[in-house]
Amino acid sequence: MIIVTCAGGKTGKAIVKQLVKIGREVRAIVGHQNSIAKIHDLGAAEVFCCDLNDANAVETAFIGGKQLYYIAPNMNPAERIFGKNIIAAARVAGLEKIVFHSMLHTQLEELPHHWERHFVEADLMESGLCYTILQCGSYMQNMLPNWNRMIETGVHSMPYAISCPMSLVDLNDICEVAAKVLSSTKYNFGTYEICGDAITLSEKASILSNVLGKEIRAEKSSLEQALEHGRMLNFSDYSIETMKKMFPYYDKHGLVGSPCVLEWILGRSHSSFQSFAERMAAG
Repeated sequence: MIIVTCAGGKTGKAIVKQLVKIGREVRAIVGHQNSIAKIHDLGAAEVFCCDLNDANAVETAFIGGKQLYYIAPNMNPAERIFGKNIIAAARVAGLEKIVFHSMLHTQLEELPHHWERHFVEADLMESGLCYTILQCGSYMQNMLPNWNRMIETGVHSMPYAISCPMSLVDLNDICEVAAKVLSSTKYNFGTYEICGDAITLSEKASILSNVLGKEIRAEKSSLEQALEHGRMLNFSDYSIETMKKMFPYYDKHGLVGSPCVLEWILGRSHSSFQSFAERMAAG
């Protein structure tokens, strides 16, 4: 039985679907009751509703599990508490392995949501438990909520420079990596950078123009627009404050890694933005 936390989110759903696809039994942990039926429909054998802040509830949810794919809530001030609760519960439940879905470059203090995860990584390393850490780049799929609007307006925008390099990764590649890591001992105690080639907004717009057969223009939107959009989606104050630091950092430095480790684990070339765009355009 593989336990998957935060299974109601974008990442969790994708991981559950991949594990079910390869025949693994999944116990999904969700944060809201209204997610239970949806995750059952994806093929999860069991679905628990559990607050990761509640150490006793987490411990109960882990009993009878074998491995854990730990996805943490994004941009949450309780990141370290969640990690400690997860590790303590895994120890009590006797889990064989924890795979931590972390972020690219957790050593960057200027990115609070990355920085906080490096403390969880350290706790894992000192826990005495078997672990694997996947430091994942931003997803290509993050643009999908604005896909139709982009096609309508002919503009692909983000609140950082159109020349800013970002090592994006296809979430499908991450799911394939997760399944491999959970199915083999050779990745135990490793920390792996999981990202694709660096690509700029300008380069993405050029690819999208060719794939869609219409001009897509890259544009830097304002930080305030991004923050206001976050407020409209009821993002927490902590998330908004994190975004205030994140986008200016990206604007100045980008966020770049190497696809070499991803391709080594996959045993093939990583999925390019071109292939992602073609898949999305085909529906």
